[in-house]
Amino acid sequence: MSDEEKPLILPETPYLPFTREQNPAPISTTGQQGSRTLRDITNAILRTFQAVLPSNYVSEIPGPYYVLQYQALAEQLAQVQLELEDVGLESDVDFARPEFLWQMIGTLVFPETRKAPAGIPEVDGDLTYREFLRRMILLLLQGATEDAVEEGLGLLTEAVVQVLAKVDFANDPNTAWGFGEQHEFEINVLCRTVFTNPETGELIRGELGTGFPVDPFRVFRNNLRILRALKPVKALYEYRHLFLDAFGSLFTAQPMIDLDPWYYEDFRKFCCGMKEITGTAGTTLGGRQLFQDVTLDFRSVCPGAVLEILDGPNASVNQEGGEDAATYGRYRVSGLQRLIFGEDSTTDDAGNTSLNLRPYTTSPTGLSGEATADADGVLEDLNQDFSNAVEGEILTFSEGPNAGSYRLETLLGNNGGAVGLVPAGSGATQVRVAPSILQIATRMPQEATGQSYRVSVERLGVRIPFNVLGEDASAQFYI
Repeated sequence: MSDEEKPLILPETPYLPFTREQNPAPISTTGQQGSRTLRDITNAILRTFQAVLPSNYVSEIPGPYYVLQYQALAEQLAQVQLELEDVGLESDVDFARPEFLWQMIGTLVFPETRKAPAGIPEVDGDLTYREFLRRMILLLLQGATEDAVEEGLGLLTEAVVQVLAKVDFANDPNTAWGFGEQHEFEINVLCRTVFTNPETGELIRGELGTGFPVDPFRVFRNNLRILRALKPVKALYEYRHLFLDAFGSLFTAQPMIDLDPWYYEDFRKFCCGMKEITGTAGTTLGGRQLFQDVTLDFRSVCPGAVLEILDGPNASVNQEGGEDAATYGRYRVSGLQRLIFGEDSTTDDAGNTSLNLRPYTTSPTGLSGEATADADGVLEDLNQDFSNAVEGEILTFSEGPNAGSYRLETLLGNNGGAVGLVPAGSGATQVRVAPSILQIATRMPQEATGQSYRVSVERLGVRIPFNVLGEDASAQFYI
């Protein structure tokens, strides 16, 4: 096969990324002005042909065959001339056609479009794109300066963009930046919250640094592309959206700070507080990590409180010495429980869970029946009216994982309330037991009942005594 007969071999990928499959694209000149210009150029070329031909070939009418051939050739030459004129204008950002704006101008400004984030800058509108490329060219001519980078990052967003050189703050004692960060920069993007007043319909713009851009991910991608085109190679940038505290006119008040230490305030103020809970009916349950007193409610005891056993096998060691030197009688509270086990349920082969009915009795009222227990300590008996119970009512399960006694606390339902304070006959079928069980961090030595104890309940958050020595407190008192 000769060279003339070899087929035209096209490259597998275009030379310019993100171009059409045909480059340049087959865009025809349309419109009345384009048709008139094409006709005038065709007639001028045809007259030139006729002027150089012998007189016997010249015909003033389009009838002869050779005249039609000349006219067809003139039309093609005129089309080529128009295309060449348009191509000559493509290098100017003001006159480049929209179809070739990126291929002729954009690829020179953004040559690395295959790096992440891949693609060209996302800009809507031809005029906006032209102005963006024009300003990018001007910024490139300024060099890779901090001001050029800051101005470029603000071209495609309404947000305020700040570029801070960390080395500029090297002498500031309030920062951790030094001369080691001389090639590191921070990019801070600050936006305003824009919303509509629901009453007046007025568009309200919030304070700077209180919102995100309309499309923060698009702004981020565009800024990465701009930064790649403008920044120097050695510079490292940290990009972030910066938010500032803005209270505006939410309230007007006079600030006041009370610096009185609470342990001095106790001597000169009556706070009606409670330091500790004491009892004589403490029970160490099986497992020796649960401590119960059904006569009291431990709701006010917080995790971290100290439980001190005053008598029995779990009490403190005698000051004069004792047989069990490992028993100190002080235990750290780790949490509260309402039930010993929790939810009493059964799961069948199909994966369905149902609560189990367990027999119970109460005292002193003498109620009895079968009830279910869930994880929140709620007991339910559809055949029972718990509003007949009195304050301090004790319910005892005779079997099941929650076998034991519990103090009834609150009636649930439409006629709910504290046990003993709701009128009898209200039809309450659900009742919640009180959190009368303390979880302790370490095991007690033995199971025991009837123990005297005290557990700290500091109203101001301190769960153990706070002793102050060697300080003159007289200045804190008023005479």
